[in-house]
Amino acid sequence: MMRSLLLFLSLFLFSATVQAQQHKGLIEGLVVDSTSGKPVSLATVSVFLSSDTSLITYRLSDEKGMFRVTGLPLSTPLRVVVTYSGFGVFRREFTLPSTHPSLKLGTVFLKETSLTLNEIIIQGERPPVVIRKDTIEFNASSFKTLPDALVEDLLRKLPGVHVDKDGQILVNGRRVSTLYVDGKDFFGGDVRIASKNLPANVIDKVQVTNDKEALRDNPLLAEADIPQVINLKLKPGIKKGAFGKAYLGGGIKNKGESGALFNLFRDTTQLSLLAYANNLNKAGFSFTDLRSAGGFNRGSWGNANGNGNGGLSIDKVSFGGYGSGVMTSSGGGGNFNTILKDKIQLNLSYFYGAVISDYDELRNSRQLWSDTLLNTRQHLDEQSRNYAHMISSRISFPLSPHIKIEYKPTVVFTRDLKEQLFQISSTQNYKGLVNQNNNEQQFNDHGFTYLSWLRIMPTFKKKGRSLNFTNHTSIDRTENRLSNLAENTFFDPSSVVITDQLRQTDSRQLRNFTIARYTDQLSEQLILTGSIDFTYFNQRNQLESYLPDANGEYLILLPSLSENFIRKGFHQNIGAGFRWKLKKWAISSSLGLGALRATNAFLNQPAVQQRFTFFLPSLELGYGIFTFNYQANFREPAAVHLQPVPNNTNPLFIRNGNPFLKPSYHHSYTIGLRKYEPGRSLTYHLSLNASTIKDATILSRTVDSQGIQTTTPTNVDGTWNAGTNMSLQKDFRWTKQHQLSLTMAQSFSYLNSILLLNQLRSDYQTFHYRPSVELRLNLNDKVEFLQAYAISHYRSRYADAFFQSQQVVLHDAKTDFILRPSPNWVWDMTLDYRYQSNSAPGLLKSYYRWNAGLTYLFLKGRKGQLKLAVNDILDQNIIASRVVRENLTEDMQGSTIRRHALLTFTYHLRNFGEKAGGRRQLFNF
Repeated sequence: MMRSLLLFLSLFLFSATVQAQQHKGLIEGLVVDSTSGKPVSLATVSVFLSSDTSLITYRLSDEKGMFRVTGLPLSTPLRVVVTYSGFGVFRREFTLPSTHPSLKLGTVFLKETSLTLNEIIIQGERPPVVIRKDTIEFNASSFKTLPDALVEDLLRKLPGVHVDKDGQILVNGRRVSTLYVDGKDFFGGDVRIASKNLPANVIDKVQVTNDKEALRDNPLLAEADIPQVINLKLKPGIKKGAFGKAYLGGGIKNKGESGALFNLFRDTTQLSLLAYANNLNKAGFSFTDLRSAGGFNRGSWGNANGNGNGGLSIDKVSFGGYGSGVMTSSGGGGNFNTILKDKIQLNLSYFYGAVISDYDELRNSRQLWSDTLLNTRQHLDEQSRNYAHMISSRISFPLSPHIKIEYKPTVVFTRDLKEQLFQISSTQNYKGLVNQNNNEQQFNDHGFTYLSWLRIMPTFKKKGRSLNFTNHTSIDRTENRLSNLAENTFFDPSSVVITDQLRQTDSRQLRNFTIARYTDQLSEQLILTGSIDFTYFNQRNQLESYLPDANGEYLILLPSLSENFIRKGFHQNIGAGFRWKLKKWAISSSLGLGALRATNAFLNQPAVQQRFTFFLPSLELGYGIFTFNYQANFREPAAVHLQPVPNNTNPLFIRNGNPFLKPSYHHSYTIGLRKYEPGRSLTYHLSLNASTIKDATILSRTVDSQGIQTTTPTNVDGTWNAGTNMSLQKDFRWTKQHQLSLTMAQSFSYLNSILLLNQLRSDYQTFHYRPSVELRLNLNDKVEFLQAYAISHYRSRYADAFFQSQQVVLHDAKTDFILRPSPNWVWDMTLDYRYQSNSAPGLLKSYYRWNAGLTYLFLKGRKGQLKLAVNDILDQNIIASRVVRENLTEDMQGSTIRRHALLTFTYHLRNFGEKAGGRRQLFNF
């Protein structure tokens, strides 16, 4: 059904596009330098109405100087203006009759001139685009936007500029690294804080140029890899201000939300304050808001995580909805940023987050080997409370005219309380029921984390010479108390085993990483590089297990399940190489040597000494739009896999450790191609990747006659993987206000690994293939439509006939629709659909997730926004997944927030509100 609907919509839109083009005219020609006779690429060809010089459309000449302007009105007096920086202006009046809708201008000769472009054009004919050496300048007034449009909306209308759903900006396929306002940092230079908050109507010009700092660090960067910098030139009088928003909402089933985000900027000082609370399973603010308006990009943060269902966590602090089940989230904090005397930049921030959740999950796994099928059904009922505080700072200053220092410390305090009830049963195709388990667990965790970054950045007068020192320190301590009472019933033979214990862990980790990098440009084509890094680590995992005494107190130590494990050591890498650029070729290569020295010490057994040395070569080749990369590296085994004491908190699934694990040694290969053709509004991308792994860590498993499963991490050879990713995006514009974008993509991955089950070893392969298509339509911002569809194929096969091949097919469809019948009303709708070819009994095979909302904009400047939204109209919302790995297929279905309605009022503290409507304004699940 979904595929038929998508095909019908594609054919309808294509037909409409063709018919619209048939009623429009076109002009074409060639732009040439009159002195040299060479073609002029990237000249701006603008077409205006002769009557009032209103811009109709424009194009840029291609590499051969050719241009073709389509979609022009017929029987209307028009004027074409051809401009290029440093050359005179070409003008011509014309009219396209319906009988002859095309006009060939032939060769357009431009003459060099000493006058600036602004001196030789009429004010009403300001070209929408001007190319000045390495700078592209867009005249903002040439690109019409809605009255409440943001800079982000303006950027989307610029040729060659792409803004994705997360606010990341690409110019001609190259990433925008920094965004300035009038040549200065605006809230830390984050590209999204200005694009999502400044109004489009205060912008005079948008200037795009190469990132000079990136070129200073690597003057031989391939053109496609040079980051871009955007500078927004404001109209006069815009130097300070405030922006933000506050919202309050409530609805049926006691659902509600509230929050506020306030920002004040004046010259070089910025202040951000935020607070939120909701029981809607979503973050109080988006990750983009937190990074930019919330201040994280101006301060210090390490890791950000999303659960894919609207939740967000940064450095262990939840900002709403990060967890599972039905959640109540609250939090708040602030960020202060300023520049003091002597160019000292100071940032201070504090954030707090809390999540209380109730979660219900059903999990089913099917294992196949020989003629045996083991089916395990697990039900989980969980209540949890998570609290976290984060304090961070950032200070940077020039130690001297040629040395800059930056220091970023962060401290995080966490507490997690959790109660879980597991009900597990396993059946075998020949024996029937083999075991049952009721397991009550209680967690009480306290955590402390310290993170710091110290950077010393000298500068040199010599071009291409740089030296950087970086030191990263992390201290992590977690105290965990886990008590569990499990009743385990076995049927072959019949027995009941009670597990009642306390597992107490004190985990401490210190890691200090220091690296120095040096580059020196010997010529215009050659750069020498060198680096050395050193990491010291000290990990301690003190585990004590206790049985209850006669009074029920956990005081009887279990020596067999207790151990004090300490891992100390270091690893270091040293390498040297070069970068060489010759015409279209760019070559980078290095040779390195890595060493790992570690001691694994135990309280109850002899220490294990580990000594490893690795050869670490790398090679990167670039030719035009093509790149090839090879790199070797090694990775230490995870600390959780080294603790030799088994984890028996779930007596049916016992996890062993292995202190003899070796580090894995990787060889990685990547071939890439990326091309953007501005004249055709076409972007295509292709990448091929592969890697081989020596001493990969896998989990060897045993399953006994009672269905008890035990895993042990083990090193194996023979693991390798390969994959491809391809995408093509084509933009169509049949008028300036009507746009159609088509994106097609596919990904393929292949894994060859080892399966170890009950001492039987077999090679196995997994395949994953996922083609997808996405269609976006925008009709003058009045109607926006998105239709996406993807199909995922998973398959596994085995070298040994003892195991049976498995296959899964998933279908995913997504529909977004926005209708703006007037400036004050918006109706939007999203529909997600998933279907899987086969699922375990009792789990849904397919489901819909349908949300809709109606928004009314009012108050002066449309600062007020009232929205009535209904979430999960069909009451089918779940969290579900299917995984194929090793010799098993695992289905999961979890609870989440279900159908409800909500009325929310939002007030924007600024003259420019967000464009209402769309998935980000609906509930995130």
